[in-house]
Amino acid sequence: MPDGMQGMLCAVASAPAPIPMSRWLPAALGEEPAFASGDERRAIEGLLESFLEDVTMQLNAGEHLDLVLYGDDASEDQEASLASWCEGYLIGVEAADPPWHEQASEEELDEMLMPFVILSGRAREAAFDAGEAWVAPDEERRMMDEAREHLVDVVLDNRAYWFERSIPDPVRREAPKVGRNEPCPCGSGKKYKHCHGRET
Repeated sequence: MPDGMQGMLCAVASAPAPIPMSRWLPAALGEEPAFASGDERRAIEGLLESFLEDVTMQLNAGEHLDLVLYGDDASEDQEASLASWCEGYLIGVEAADPPWHEQASEEELDEMLMPFVILSGRAREAAFDAGEAWVAPDEERRMMDEAREHLVDVVLDNRAYWFERSIPDPVRREAPKVGRNEPCPCGSGKKYKHCHGRET
């Protein structure tokens, strides 16, 4: 579905390192998708690449993200669509290499992913699978409303977090710069410009 696909591509575009298409495509279409022809395969892959480019442009702008959701506001259909969107995002996170959890602290990771875990239903499922009590309906509604309210901001913040960490640190000169007319540091007694400072 386009909602889950957009969620997944948002995570792909926000990964700690670029994810090649050969890695995220199976997550999008399945390990062995069936195509009617080679032309259909190329067309679908082209559409997905264009979708990723559009998502990346929106995330790079850092101002807004037009979520692909279905149903009226606050309707059950839209809640299901939002759950699909967030599940797609988590699938995109799982496609990252290196994994998010190896590049961020546990506290940072919780802040980055908790809205998706709540809205996708994974938090509730994890509690049930562990035999733990889940929160009361009123508290669950509060948690979901809060996660939804801040969802776009979290998506944009996650992209900014990884982007900033992908920029290499500037190279710093460890020793002071030697003037061309100063003695060469190699100890030859010659001026730097006539020794190791010569242009080759």
